Amino acid sequence: RDPESPGETRAPVRVLRMLSALSAAGVEEVGVQDFHAFAFFTEVLAPVWGLDSPTGDILKEEGGPHYPMLQAALDRLVGLGLVRVARLTGDDRGGRWRLDVAFAIRAQAAAPVLALLDGMPDEDPTVAEFLEQLAFSFADIPADRRDDAALVDALWSAAGYDENRLIEFAGDRDGRTAIDF
Repeated sequence: RDPESPGETRAPVRVLRMLSALSAAGVEEVGVQDFHAFAFFTEVLAPVWGLDSPTGDILKEEGGPHYPMLQAALDRLVGLGLVRVARLTGDDRGGRWRLDVAFAIRAQAAAPVLALLDGMPDEDPTVAEFLEQLAFSFADIPADRRDDAALVDALWSAAGYDENRLIEFAGDRDGRTAIDF
């Protein structure tokens, strides 16, 4: 791991906590688009709770936000056996095939890791509370609309931010969020 990139070090922890919170809220399996939509809300609402977020750059795609750093962390957690692929099917989007993937936390495997994290002195217990409260709100969104929720966010849908571009959300010391291209 690159010590100059604390977000890359914190990303697997955030992904594990996000999946744990979603599971606690009754979302046992989360589709990849829903996962990234939930990540978007954790990013934009973290400053309200006075929290930083390690999510990194967002790829603005037609279907919604995509976080390359979090996706890489999610893939790594699958490889480590802490997360499982719950569903994998093909999706024909007008001749352009795409994999439809859903993930689920492996609760028994992840429990000791989460317990260890909870005991770390630099882990902020507010993060888990924030993610869980947000997960319960996210779970209230109808399942077929969860991945659409980020698309109606004023910041995401602002004119001038083209699709297929990386957007960097950078929090400053005052907790405000800025967009840099």
